[in-house]
Amino acid sequence: MGGPAAIRVLHVVRTPDLSAGGFVSYIDSLRAGLHGRDFDLAIESVFPRNQSARVLALKRPVSFFKRVQRKLGHTDVLHVHGIFGWHVLLGVWAARRVGRPYVLTLHGHLHPEMMRERQWSKRVYLRLVGNAILRDAEAILVTAPAEAAIVGRRVSPERIRQVVPGLAVPATVPQRPDARANPALRVLFIGRLHPHKGLRELLQAMARARDRGMDLSMQVAGHGHAHELRRVRADIARLRVQDHVTLLGHIAPAVRDRLLLEADLVALPSRSENFGFAVAEAMVAGVPVIVSEGVGLAPMVRHWRCGTVIPVGDVTALTDALLAYRDPQRRAAEGARAHAAAVAGFSLERMGEECAALYAHVAAAHRRRS
Repeated sequence: MGGPAAIRVLHVVRTPDLSAGGFVSYIDSLRAGLHGRDFDLAIESVFPRNQSARVLALKRPVSFFKRVQRKLGHTDVLHVHGIFGWHVLLGVWAARRVGRPYVLTLHGHLHPEMMRERQWSKRVYLRLVGNAILRDAEAILVTAPAEAAIVGRRVSPERIRQVVPGLAVPATVPQRPDARANPALRVLFIGRLHPHKGLRELLQAMARARDRGMDLSMQVAGHGHAHELRRVRADIARLRVQDHVTLLGHIAPAVRDRLLLEADLVALPSRSENFGFAVAEAMVAGVPVIVSEGVGLAPMVRHWRCGTVIPVGDVTALTDALLAYRDPQRRAAEGARAHAAAVAGFSLERMGEECAALYAHVAAAHRRRS
């Protein structure tokens, strides 16, 4: 006689495009954490790429709804990523029609900084449908205490589950290439080109640090809307750092891993970041970090003393932080502590265990009610 059937979980996202943000990394980590367990994960998306003018492409949402509704007929739990977008509305609608439970991972969508973008449309959306979607979810997953506090203003705390994303962390600090003859400090920024990521403030701080005699260069990995790219390029020209900043665009994971091993420092001075996968990946690689207080991992960085935490939007503090990393001994010490923090905090197995327990509980509770 066979064992119990695998629990089937359908994830719905706006797009599987890696350039769209950290939720793709989240699902990849979850899949790895659940490896070897009796779970079957599938993904459906509305759009194949992280494109603009999505709301006008009505054919894709209709097709998405039909696919999700069909798959939910033989699915135990729906896992929705975010609270805004076609995939949320139509995914939850399909779950209600088929009678399937759903859970949400919000990925920072309710952070006050994120709510300022298109704030009136988001407020109307939450009032009309969003709050009901939050209310009816079996559980809401968050990645850090700060996000739990924000979500707790809208739903009861007992329905909030904190699950820290896992990463594959080597047991020892990764071997880094030999230092180059060029003594410039190598700063790496990984993230979408978006105003809330703080890249333009980082460019200002870099220019100020160079004016104060520091030799540093920066690589920027990630892309975004054309208008933000134009602003970034204009800043680079105005600040006269063209010879010291390289815009790489979107990069493959293998290239990211190589750049991390070559970097002396990773900076992510975001206004808001519910977790901060770029920071976590830097810590795995044993690289010290500069983050703002708006980054979800800032308390961990401060606790482990593996980087510098600065106030949001403070270019002076960001400049001073860059200057402090002239000291190679400080970089080495903080890099070692960053890796130790990653070993302690970013467990794929723990992420898998916690999500497996949640999915099993939600599926079992639904079967008892049915």
